[in-house]
Amino acid sequence: MAELKVFDIRGREMKVGDFVKYINTGTVGVITEIMEDAEGIWALLDSTELYYKIELLELTDEITKAEAKRRSLESDIEEKIHMREEAIKSLQNIESRDAPGGAG
Repeated sequence: MAELKVFDIRGREMKVGDFVKYINTGTVGVITEIMEDAEGIWALLDSTELYYKIELLELTDEITKAEAKRRSLESDIEEKIHMREEAIKSLQNIESRDAPGGAG
C-alpha cells in the first residue's frame, strides 16, 4: 500500500515521526500512525494514544512538546506550594488557639 501524503492546517506535509499540535486543545505529540477510513484521514498521537483528523493538526517542533511538559510541571509545583502554605496557615491558627491566655 502506498504511503498517504498528508498536510497540516497550513498545507505543510506531515509524516509519521513528526511533532504536531491539535489546534482545538493544544495537545502535542508525535505522529505514530496515519490511517484513512470512510470518514477521512487520521493521525495517531503518542501522547494520548488517540486519533486526530489530519486537517486539525499543525506541525510543531520538539521544543513545543517540552514547553508543554514544563508548564505542566510548573503548574503542579505551584499547586503543591499553595497547598503547603495553606497547611502552614492552618497549623499556625491551631497553635494560637491552644496557647495559654495568661488569665488563668
